[in-house]
Amino acid sequence: MKQTLALISGFLGLLFFEGFARLIITFYHRIEFHFYGISHFPSDVWIYVIFVSVITSTWLTSMLILTVLKTNSKRYALLFAGMIILWRGVEIANSYQSEPIYYFVGVNGLHLLGVYLAYVAYSRQKGIN
Repeated sequence: MKQTLALISGFLGLLFFEGFARLIITFYHRIEFHFYGISHFPSDVWIYVIFVSVITSTWLTSMLILTVLKTNSKRYALLFAGMIILWRGVEIANSYQSEPIYYFVGVNGLHLLGVYLAYVAYSRQKGIN
């Protein structure tokens, strides 16, 4: 139960962080809110902001999950990465016609990189103690 709750909480935290970045951009430019994609942003700088928020939120939530669960960190890192990729698969299915391919590749790559970096950081920290 603890594992399921931690994974779901981490996933919801990930959605919150990215959604919050999108909400700030929406309020700043007074544009319509879109939970998916980047094609509606008024300039390229906001695409980079979304990419930074993706890797940061993925790393933070992955570290949280690995710290809370403590055992089988590789298994939980892979489960969390799978949950994220499944979610992005839904996004791709819903918006592949209107979004550039580099967005999908970049976001999925950044998610996987964030989970991997969190796993490496957690494993090395765990080995120090």
